[in-house]
Amino acid sequence: MSGGVGPTAGGGITLPSSGAPPPPLHPTPTSPTARPHHHYYLFSIKQLNTLGAAAVLAFSTTVPLSEIAFAVLVLPYLVVLAKIAFPQRPGKPDPASPVFPGLGGRLRLAVHTAAGFLVGAALPALYILDGLRAGDTTGVAAAAPHAFLLSAQVFTEGIAAAWPGTFSLPVRAAVAVMYSARRMFSASEWLRQELEKRGELSAVPVAPRRVVAGRALAAANLAFWGFDLFAFLLPFYLPKALRRYYLGSDHEDDGDHHSRASEQQQKQQHDEGKKDS
Repeated sequence: MSGGVGPTAGGGITLPSSGAPPPPLHPTPTSPTARPHHHYYLFSIKQLNTLGAAAVLAFSTTVPLSEIAFAVLVLPYLVVLAKIAFPQRPGKPDPASPVFPGLGGRLRLAVHTAAGFLVGAALPALYILDGLRAGDTTGVAAAAPHAFLLSAQVFTEGIAAAWPGTFSLPVRAAVAVMYSARRMFSASEWLRQELEKRGELSAVPVAPRRVVAGRALAAANLAFWGFDLFAFLLPFYLPKALRRYYLGSDHEDDGDHHSRASEQQQKQQHDEGKKDS
Protein backbone atom coordinates (compact mmCIF):
# COMPACT_ATOMS: atom_id res chain seq x y z
CA MET A 1 0.00 0.00 0.00
CA SER A 2 1.53 3.25 -1.08
CA GLY A 3 1.69 6.28 1.18
CA GLY A 4 1.12 8.64 -1.73
CA VAL A 5 -2.02 9.81 -3.43
CA GLY A 6 -1.93 7.08 -6.06
CA PRO A 7 -0.06 3.87 -6.82
CA THR A 8 3.58 4.08 -7.86
CA ALA A 9 5.72 1.75 -9.96
CA GLY A 10 7.89 0.59 -7.08
CA GLY A 11 5.09 0.20 -4.64
CA GLY A 12 6.42 3.05 -2.48
CA ILE A 13 6.79 6.77 -2.40
CA THR A 14 9.06 8.14 -5.15
CA LEU A 15 11.51 10.85 -4.14
CA PRO A 16 12.71 13.61 -6.45
CA SER A 17 16.16 13.20 -7.97
CA SER A 18 19.03 14.81 -6.10
CA GLY A 19 20.09 16.79 -9.16
CA ALA A 20 16.84 18.73 -9.55
CA PRO A 21 16.35 21.50 -6.97
CA PRO A 22 13.10 21.43 -5.04
CA PRO A 23 10.43 23.87 -6.18
CA PRO A 24 10.29 27.14 -4.23
CA LEU A 25 7.66 27.44 -1.56
CA HIS A 26 6.74 30.95 -2.65
CA PRO A 27 7.39 31.58 -6.37
CA THR A 28 8.93 34.86 -7.42
CA PRO A 29 6.34 37.31 -8.80
CA THR A 30 6.46 37.46 -12.60
CA SER A 31 5.09 40.99 -12.92
CA PRO A 32 5.52 44.25 -11.00
CA THR A 33 1.89 44.08 -9.92
CA ALA A 34 2.20 40.64 -8.36
CA ARG A 35 1.92 40.86 -4.60
CA PRO A 36 4.75 39.41 -2.49
CA HIS A 37 4.04 36.56 -0.11
CA HIS A 38 2.94 38.54 2.91
CA HIS A 39 -0.38 39.77 4.12
CA TYR A 40 -1.62 43.36 4.12
CA TYR A 41 -3.65 43.87 7.25
CA LEU A 42 -6.27 46.56 6.76
CA PHE A 43 -7.04 47.03 10.43
CA SER A 44 -3.57 47.11 11.92
CA ILE A 45 -2.78 48.79 15.22
CA LYS A 46 -1.95 52.02 13.43
CA GLN A 47 -5.17 51.91 11.41
CA LEU A 48 -7.31 51.18 14.45
CA ASN A 49 -5.71 54.05 16.38
CA THR A 50 -6.29 56.58 13.62
CA LEU A 51 -9.81 55.30 12.95
CA GLY A 52 -10.62 55.54 16.64
CA ALA A 53 -9.23 59.07 16.90
CA ALA A 54 -11.19 60.20 13.84
CA ALA A 55 -14.39 58.59 15.15
CA VAL A 56 -14.04 60.19 18.59
CA LEU A 57 -13.45 63.63 17.09
CA ALA A 58 -16.32 63.20 14.62
CA PHE A 59 -18.81 62.22 17.33
CA SER A 60 -17.66 64.95 19.71
CA THR A 61 -19.54 67.59 17.65
CA THR A 62 -16.35 69.66 17.37
CA VAL A 63 -15.68 68.74 13.72
CA PRO A 64 -17.84 70.43 11.05
CA LEU A 65 -19.97 68.20 8.83
CA SER A 66 -18.10 69.49 5.79
CA GLU A 67 -14.86 67.92 7.02
CA ILE A 68 -16.59 64.61 7.78
CA ALA A 69 -18.24 64.63 4.34
CA PHE A 70 -14.87 65.30 2.71
CA ALA A 71 -13.26 62.32 4.45
CA VAL A 72 -16.14 60.03 3.49
CA LEU A 73 -16.35 61.14 -0.16
CA VAL A 74 -12.61 60.78 -0.71
CA LEU A 75 -12.90 56.97 -0.60
CA PRO A 76 -15.27 56.52 -3.58
CA TYR A 77 -13.35 59.19 -5.48
CA LEU A 78 -10.16 57.17 -5.06
CA VAL A 79 -11.96 54.10 -6.41
CA VAL A 80 -13.01 56.11 -9.48
CA LEU A 81 -9.42 57.28 -10.00
CA ALA A 82 -8.13 53.72 -9.62
CA LYS A 83 -10.62 52.29 -12.12
CA ILE A 84 -10.73 55.02 -14.77
CA ALA A 85 -7.84 57.48 -14.59
CA PHE A 86 -4.89 55.54 -13.12
CA PRO A 87 -5.59 51.78 -13.15
CA GLN A 88 -2.91 49.45 -11.84
CA ARG A 89 -2.33 47.24 -14.88
CA PRO A 90 0.37 44.58 -15.38
CA GLY A 91 3.66 46.23 -16.25
CA LYS A 92 3.10 49.29 -14.07
CA PRO A 93 5.59 50.00 -11.25
CA ASP A 94 4.89 48.48 -7.87
CA PRO A 95 3.15 51.18 -5.77
CA ALA A 96 4.58 49.66 -2.59
CA SER A 97 8.17 50.46 -3.62
CA PRO A 98 9.62 53.75 -2.29
CA VAL A 99 9.17 56.82 -4.46
CA PHE A 100 12.58 58.15 -3.43
CA PRO A 101 14.97 55.17 -3.55
CA GLY A 102 18.36 55.22 -1.95
CA LEU A 103 19.55 55.91 1.56
CA GLY A 104 19.50 59.68 1.17
CA GLY A 105 15.94 59.78 -0.15
CA ARG A 106 14.64 57.45 2.53
CA LEU A 107 16.40 59.45 5.25
CA ARG A 108 14.90 62.73 4.07
CA LEU A 109 11.47 61.14 3.84
CA ALA A 110 11.82 59.70 7.36
CA VAL A 111 12.77 63.13 8.75
CA HIS A 112 9.82 64.70 6.92
CA THR A 113 7.43 62.06 8.31
CA ALA A 114 8.75 62.46 11.86
CA ALA A 115 8.39 66.25 11.69
CA GLY A 116 4.86 65.92 10.32
CA PHE A 117 3.91 63.53 13.12
CA LEU A 118 5.32 65.86 15.78
CA VAL A 119 3.82 69.09 14.45
CA GLY A 120 0.58 67.72 13.06
CA ALA A 121 -0.36 64.86 15.42
CA ALA A 122 1.53 64.65 18.72
CA LEU A 123 1.51 68.30 19.80
CA PRO A 124 -2.10 69.00 18.71
CA ALA A 125 -3.23 65.83 20.53
CA LEU A 126 -1.57 67.06 23.74
CA TYR A 127 -3.13 70.49 23.20
CA ILE A 128 -6.61 68.96 22.82
CA LEU A 129 -6.22 66.72 25.88
CA ASP A 130 -4.98 69.63 27.96
CA GLY A 131 -7.93 71.69 26.74
CA LEU A 132 -10.38 69.02 27.84
CA ARG A 133 -8.78 69.00 31.27
CA ALA A 134 -8.78 72.79 31.56
CA GLY A 135 -12.29 73.24 30.12
CA ASP A 136 -11.08 75.24 27.09
CA THR A 137 -13.85 74.16 24.72
CA THR A 138 -13.08 76.92 22.24
CA GLY A 139 -9.48 75.83 21.80
CA VAL A 140 -10.48 72.18 21.46
CA ALA A 141 -13.11 73.02 18.84
CA ALA A 142 -10.56 75.07 16.89
CA ALA A 143 -7.92 72.32 16.79
CA ALA A 144 -10.24 69.32 16.32
CA PRO A 145 -10.87 69.66 12.53
CA HIS A 146 -7.16 69.63 11.78
CA ALA A 147 -6.57 66.57 13.96
CA PHE A 148 -9.57 64.81 12.39
CA LEU A 149 -8.30 65.37 8.85
CA LEU A 150 -4.84 64.07 9.71
CA SER A 151 -6.29 60.93 11.32
CA ALA A 152 -8.56 60.36 8.32
CA GLN A 153 -5.60 60.80 5.95
CA VAL A 154 -3.52 58.16 7.74
CA PHE A 155 -6.45 55.74 7.69
CA THR A 156 -7.13 56.38 3.99
CA GLU A 157 -3.46 55.90 3.11
CA GLY A 158 -3.59 52.57 4.94
CA ILE A 159 -6.58 51.47 2.85
CA ALA A 160 -4.76 52.38 -0.36
CA ALA A 161 -1.63 50.54 0.80
CA ALA A 162 -3.66 47.44 1.69
CA TRP A 163 -4.53 46.83 -1.99
CA PRO A 164 -1.43 47.62 -4.08
CA GLY A 165 -2.95 45.74 -7.00
CA THR A 166 -5.89 48.16 -7.09
CA PHE A 167 -4.58 51.58 -6.07
CA SER A 168 -1.68 52.72 -8.24
CA LEU A 169 1.06 55.13 -7.26
CA PRO A 170 -0.65 58.32 -8.59
CA VAL A 171 -3.80 57.43 -6.64
CA ARG A 172 -1.80 57.02 -3.44
CA ALA A 173 -0.06 60.35 -4.12
CA ALA A 174 -3.46 61.99 -4.65
CA VAL A 175 -4.44 61.09 -1.08
CA ALA A 176 -1.62 63.17 0.38
CA VAL A 177 -2.24 66.06 -2.02
CA MET A 178 -5.99 66.25 -1.39
CA TYR A 179 -5.73 66.03 2.37
CA SER A 180 -2.87 68.53 2.56
CA ALA A 181 -4.84 71.02 0.47
CA ARG A 182 -7.92 70.54 2.64
CA ARG A 183 -5.86 70.82 5.82
CA MET A 184 -4.62 74.25 4.72
CA PHE A 185 -8.16 75.61 5.14
CA SER A 186 -8.62 73.99 8.56
CA ALA A 187 -5.23 75.26 9.77
CA SER A 188 -5.98 78.80 8.59
CA GLU A 189 -9.36 78.70 10.35
CA TRP A 190 -7.66 77.37 13.46
CA LEU A 191 -5.19 80.27 13.41
CA ARG A 192 -7.99 82.79 12.84
CA GLN A 193 -9.89 81.52 15.88
CA GLU A 194 -6.75 81.50 18.02
CA LEU A 195 -6.00 85.13 17.13
CA GLU A 196 -9.43 86.26 18.34
CA LYS A 197 -10.07 87.31 21.92
CA ARG A 198 -10.19 83.89 23.53
CA GLY A 199 -11.20 85.21 26.94
CA GLU A 200 -14.49 86.57 25.59
CA LEU A 201 -15.35 83.40 23.65
CA SER A 202 -14.68 80.82 26.36
CA ALA A 203 -17.05 80.16 29.25
CA VAL A 204 -14.09 79.76 31.63
CA PRO A 205 -10.93 81.88 31.83
CA VAL A 206 -8.21 80.66 29.47
CA ALA A 207 -4.66 80.39 30.75
CA PRO A 208 -2.18 82.61 28.88
CA ARG A 209 0.02 79.58 28.18
CA ARG A 210 -2.83 77.95 26.26
CA VAL A 211 -3.38 81.07 24.19
CA VAL A 212 0.31 81.20 23.27
CA ALA A 213 0.49 77.44 22.65
CA GLY A 214 -2.63 77.47 20.47
CA ARG A 215 -1.40 80.32 18.32
CA ALA A 216 2.06 78.77 17.97
CA LEU A 217 0.64 75.35 17.03
CA ALA A 218 -1.82 76.81 14.52
CA ALA A 219 0.88 78.93 12.86
CA ALA A 220 3.35 76.02 12.84
CA ASN A 221 0.82 73.68 11.21
CA LEU A 222 -0.18 76.25 8.62
CA ALA A 223 3.47 76.86 7.73
CA PHE A 224 4.50 73.20 7.76
CA TRP A 225 1.62 71.83 5.68
CA GLY A 226 1.81 74.78 3.31
CA PHE A 227 5.47 74.00 2.74
CA ASP A 228 4.62 70.31 2.42
CA LEU A 229 2.01 71.00 -0.26
CA PHE A 230 3.68 73.72 -2.33
CA ALA A 231 7.36 72.80 -1.87
CA PHE A 232 7.29 68.99 -1.72
CA LEU A 233 4.09 67.28 -2.87
CA LEU A 234 3.21 69.35 -5.92
CA PRO A 235 6.70 70.07 -7.38
CA PHE A 236 8.46 66.80 -6.47
CA TYR A 237 6.35 63.94 -5.11
CA LEU A 238 3.38 64.04 -7.50
CA PRO A 239 5.46 64.55 -10.71
CA LYS A 240 7.80 61.72 -9.73
CA ALA A 241 4.84 59.43 -9.03
CA LEU A 242 3.32 60.26 -12.43
CA ARG A 243 6.68 59.80 -14.16
CA ARG A 244 7.13 56.37 -12.63
CA TYR A 245 3.56 55.41 -13.53
CA TYR A 246 3.81 56.38 -17.20
CA LEU A 247 7.50 55.77 -17.95
CA GLY A 248 8.29 53.04 -15.43
CA SER A 249 11.63 54.65 -14.51
CA ASP A 250 12.01 53.74 -10.85
CA HIS A 251 15.72 54.17 -10.20
CA GLU A 252 16.90 56.68 -12.77
CA ASP A 253 16.72 60.43 -12.43
CA ASP A 254 16.36 62.91 -15.20
CA GLY A 255 19.91 64.17 -14.77
CA ASP A 256 21.48 60.73 -15.08
CA HIS A 257 19.30 59.89 -18.07
CA HIS A 258 20.23 63.06 -19.96
CA SER A 259 23.92 62.73 -19.11
CA ARG A 260 24.05 59.15 -20.37
CA ALA A 261 22.16 60.08 -23.52
CA SER A 262 24.57 62.95 -24.22
CA GLU A 263 27.58 60.68 -23.63
CA GLN A 264 26.21 58.09 -26.05
CA GLN A 265 25.53 60.80 -28.64
CA GLN A 266 29.07 62.17 -28.33
CA LYS A 267 30.51 58.67 -28.67
CA GLN A 268 28.48 58.03 -31.81
CA GLN A 269 29.65 61.31 -33.32
CA HIS A 270 33.25 60.46 -32.45
CA ASP A 271 32.96 57.02 -34.08
CA GLU A 272 31.40 58.53 -37.21
CA GLY A 273 34.26 61.07 -37.43
CA LYS A 274 36.83 58.25 -37.29
CA LYS A 275 35.04 56.36 -40.10
CA ASP A 276 34.94 59.44 -42.33
CA SER A 277 38.65 60.10 -41.82
